Amino acid sequence: MFEEFPDDEPPRVWTREEADAWDALAEEDRLAQLPPDERYREQFGPDAVPDDAWLAAALTEDAAVYTQDLAVQADRMRIIADAHRIAALLTAYERAMIDLAHRFGTAFGTRAGLGAQTFFRTFGLQIGAHPAAVAGEVDTGLILRDRLPLTWAVFQAGDASWSRMRTVVREAEGLGAEHWAAYDEIASMKVVISTRLKDDLRKARARLDDEAAAKRARTTYERRRTSLELGHDGGVAFVAEGLAADWVPINDALHKAAVAAHGVDGETRGIAQLRHDIALDLLRAGLQTPASDGALVPDRKTVQVQLILTVPALAWLGKTKEQAQLTGYGPIDLETAKALAGAAASFIRVLTDPVTGVRLTMDRKVYAPPADLARWVRIRDGRSRFPGSTIAPHLADIDHAREWQHGGTTDAANLVTLGRTDHNLKSAGLFIEGPVEDDGTVGWNEAWGHHFADPPNDPLDPAPPELLPPPADEGPCPF
Repeated sequence: MFEEFPDDEPPRVWTREEADAWDALAEEDRLAQLPPDERYREQFGPDAVPDDAWLAAALTEDAAVYTQDLAVQADRMRIIADAHRIAALLTAYERAMIDLAHRFGTAFGTRAGLGAQTFFRTFGLQIGAHPAAVAGEVDTGLILRDRLPLTWAVFQAGDASWSRMRTVVREAEGLGAEHWAAYDEIASMKVVISTRLKDDLRKARARLDDEAAAKRARTTYERRRTSLELGHDGGVAFVAEGLAADWVPINDALHKAAVAAHGVDGETRGIAQLRHDIALDLLRAGLQTPASDGALVPDRKTVQVQLILTVPALAWLGKTKEQAQLTGYGPIDLETAKALAGAAASFIRVLTDPVTGVRLTMDRKVYAPPADLARWVRIRDGRSRFPGSTIAPHLADIDHAREWQHGGTTDAANLVTLGRTDHNLKSAGLFIEGPVEDDGTVGWNEAWGHHFADPPNDPLDPAPPELLPPPADEGPCPF
């Protein structure tokens, strides 16, 4: 069909440039439809011999586009799967809270009660996740579903990822209740189209509630803490989280002190190393001396910094290749362990089974059983004995596996280290602890019938066969 032009309007006249551009597009489209070898000859002449690299270039371009499309589709499937996963998690959590409230009392059906901690631990153990990660997903999902319904609908439709949903919830923190609906409307659009989601949401929040920044600062202050993140090769990261107004000046002063120390004759450490060592000196010295006037915690008690190190005697002698064990961290190289042991003022000798490597007992130089026994249990266990827990033993309680009031004895076979929250869960009957088995395993049953086993702390390597005594000759069999 031809377009009819009014009599008073002449047909459009194409310029030479426009016509050439149109022809070039048509030719490019025609070439794209040809097989790679024909396309090559069209471009370089009928006698040209195509090189494999040239032909492969055309094919790899098509393959790259195709596989990128597949990856995008797969990511879309992941987003949809996450949406279903979070919805199912919230349903499981709410049903668990109803059940615990019915069986144990209403206090156990609240987010702040022990029931919620039971669910987080049970679910985390089933899927291999940390309880804190499960709690974070539940809390974020509930806020998203109940307070940001438009954004939740976008998530359930598979149009934005779970990581972007977490950003939406995190940036809403401190926002006044009266602004949530407006924030939800903005977030439901930005979470799909924005390439700078955090910045866009932060600006939107500031426009909606100019007091949000102060609220968030107060929340940050309430959340102040320090933590230890375990790394590789015997390393950790000591993290302090608090207000910038407190820690930025300290960081600046620490840097100035390191720069000043770096200028001393004979000093070979770098600035970063000096910053670390000066901070370590300050923390060690500060913990061992009374608080000064104006301290944030003036009534704190002084403590000695104590290192608990297990160095295998056979490895020390070069008979085995096992590593030393640093309580609260895990294995460290023997060279570092020897250097630490060389500076130690005293030792506690720990005996292990030469065949299994399991810790058996220790030499008890102190007669008073309670303190000595508690020290041994912490050394033996190496961490809290609740499944999945990584709480250091010196930060945990000493617990009777079989309760004292039920006939449990106060001896090494019935004592384990247990984090305070897990201890409370056990005392409330939400988790039932089994006896310590011969190999050091502790079994646990929870409120919904699942069973979990906590194996002992990593045993030391057994002695090589050539170092074990020969089996005793008991003579011929009498029958």
